[in-house]
Amino acid sequence: MRYFPQLETRTAGQYPLRRERQERVVRHESLDGRLQKYYDSAARRVGWVLQYEGLTDAERAAVDALFAECEGRLHGFVFLDPAANLLRWSEDFSQPVWTRDPALTLSGGWDDPWGTQRATQILNSGAVSQGLTQTIEASGHMHYCLSVYAGGGGRFRLRIEASGTVIEESFMAGADWARYTVSGRPGVEAELVRFSLVVEAGEVVYAAGLQAEAQPAAGGYRRTTSRGGVYPEARFATDELAWTQQAPNNNAAVIPIESRG
Repeated sequence: MRYFPQLETRTAGQYPLRRERQERVVRHESLDGRLQKYYDSAARRVGWVLQYEGLTDAERAAVDALFAECEGRLHGFVFLDPAANLLRWSEDFSQPVWTRDPALTLSGGWDDPWGTQRATQILNSGAVSQGLTQTIEASGHMHYCLSVYAGGGGRFRLRIEASGTVIEESFMAGADWARYTVSGRPGVEAELVRFSLVVEAGEVVYAAGLQAEAQPAAGGYRRTTSRGGVYPEARFATDELAWTQQAPNNNAAVIPIESRG
């Protein structure tokens, strides 16, 4: 697979970053005056305008190499939205995108850090650690951050795994809500990356706002449902990259990208 590269800062974008979404409603008026409207889900599009300043020659070369391989607009690549949560259903662990080990019991509707009842109680009744995992289509060479809000005093781990390489941290949740993170770059040839919340044997953890991002540190939490920040069919929205060399080893460009929504 082809992947849009991260910069040397281990991010894909710089701010200001613009993201646009297009939706379409089809309106049909028959000869007898009846009016019908329906939502055309196949027409959904999302686009980004990446405004780059100060890119090194190596960073520019990585973007140029992908552009050449894709032949401009012709072929697609995997794009990890730099302003999104890569995980789907970030608060509904009953969805099939989540893999749950058998000794875990989940109970939703608990108080959360935002004053609502969107947290989940996760009980491990087994004799060994048990995990809740979601796998995304992404490169093992990228840098990722996994974060969660946790409370209730239980012991747990956050884990990032790609092709057998594991990056993880152990935590003891405090009585009050706090955000916990693990960050790292597996650095292996892999096209699947797994993000896990692992609860230790016999422990109870209250969790909310599970989020994965393609960057070194956690950004603001972004709640997701069926749509996460992984776009496997993204394309360049231009047939020419217009670079400006502002100084030696200092490049700038505006690069539009688009994908089905």
